[in-house]
Amino acid sequence: MPWDKKSFEELRELIKESVKGKSPPTGVPFYIFVYKPDEEAICIKQFNKLVNELKNDGIKTQVIYLGQLLAYLLSELPYLSQKGREIEKDQREELRRELSKILPEKIANALLTGFKNLFEPLTGMRQNTVTIILRSGALFPFARISEILALLEGKTHSTLVVAFPGTVLKAERTILKFLNETEGTYYRAKVLGG
Repeated sequence: MPWDKKSFEELRELIKESVKGKSPPTGVPFYIFVYKPDEEAICIKQFNKLVNELKNDGIKTQVIYLGQLLAYLLSELPYLSQKGREIEKDQREELRRELSKILPEKIANALLTGFKNLFEPLTGMRQNTVTIILRSGALFPFARISEILALLEGKTHSTLVVAFPGTVLKAERTILKFLNETEGTYYRAKVLGG
């Protein structure tokens, strides 16, 4: 199945309604756009076009690349040192578990407070601003989008869009499979695509 143009157009309209103050039925202006993992390049291209369109319409919009954020966060931890490489080589599963415990909160905190001039803090943003999060596949296997969204809930009101590489597993659109590897749920986001 090629890129889901119909769902992407629906997302575009929902974003425009959200910035005008229309509350989504989920109660929070969070949207997840599911696309096939092998469509990453198409996803980035389509979202960049959307960002330009929103900005041309006078809508304050920012893009956050989670792969870039993750690289910066890891560089602040001891894991990229020689000792960290040795730990990864000898104790890979323990390292994965440890990072899975600390990274979701570190990522959410960085999103809320802003980070090294890469993006503005989500804390205090209103629904009339749009934040688009791309390259979420970089988080695998350390963090789940559902964990991060749960940590952001109630702390930002930005119209938040997450590009999600994976599939939708249930007709109710509540269970998503991240990179077709791990399952997760976050009931308060409106799920499109997939």
